[in-house]
This record gives sequence, C-alpha cells and structure tokens, in this order.
Amino acid sequence: MRNGPLFPSLARIALPVLFWLAAICHGSTAASSLDGKTYIIQMSSSQASSGYASYLVPPLAKALNKAGLKSKGGPGADLAINIVTNSDVGQWMTTTSGKEWLYTVKITVGISPEDYEIPYEGTPQFGAEVTLLTPNGDREDELVCLIDLATKNAIAHYKPTGLHKSSGQACLRKQ
Repeated sequence: MRNGPLFPSLARIALPVLFWLAAICHGSTAASSLDGKTYIIQMSSSQASSGYASYLVPPLAKALNKAGLKSKGGPGADLAINIVTNSDVGQWMTTTSGKEWLYTVKITVGISPEDYEIPYEGTPQFGAEVTLLTPNGDREDELVCLIDLATKNAIAHYKPTGLHKSSGQACLRKQ
C-alpha cells in the first residue's frame, strides 16, 4: 500500500516533461535563421532593361524589410535575393463557374549566398515559388501580393538548397 497521494509523484514526472514541451514549442516559433542578415537584390538584365524591375523591386524590398532583413545596398551582403517571374498565354480551364480562360502566373523569390553566381535562368540556391491561376495575368495588385507571399514563404521555409512550392490563390482578386 502506498503512503501518501499519487499526485506528487506524477507531478515530479510531469513537470519536467511540460517544461521540455514548452521549450520545443517556443523553439518552433523562434526567429528565423535569416533575422538581421543583410541582402542585395539581383535583377536580370532583361528585368532591368525592360523596366519590369520597377514593378518587382518595391514590393520585394518591402517584404524583405518587414521580415527583418536589412538592405546592404552593395557588395558584401550576406544574401543575394532574386525574383523569377513566369506566366503562360492562358488556356481554357474548367472551374466551379464553368469554363474560364485562365493564366498561370508563377513567382519565385530566391535566396542565395551573396557570392553564389545566379545562372542566366535565375535558379537560386533556395527559392519559394507561388502559383496563381487568374483570368487577368497583368494585375499589378495580384503581382504585389504574389511577391509578398513568395518572400514570406522563402523566409519561413528557408534552407540552404531546394524549392518550396505553394499556392498563390489567396492573391486572386475577388471580382
């Protein structure tokens, strides 16, 4: 027979387990490994010469700064950030409201070490790609939203190499 209540023994076991679980949960919400890192934005020559960079850079820089990264403004940054855009000419697709002509728009925000030479096609060491099906492939508000979403995903899912893919349908403008 036992002398005394069962609960003190249980508490001796449960409390360390609870503290251990709290430490794990706190770690999962801890700051990103990219916090405080400096960055430069690298645009392709075609993005720069066409003027497209003027649409891409402001929302990209805003999202990076909001995430805690710091713009370096020149050589010596920790990271090189690039953006790759891709869209098709559209196609008929079956939707809940019947057949619609939809465009597939993809935005990839890349994160690479500053000394990584980004190849011509723009493939970064790590990137986050978001994809949107939209009836209007030229909406600037959807583009800004996709850049913001891809940047958040790139930072949240960052690892040294790879590609994180996700839906960008949250950026679709509601008619």
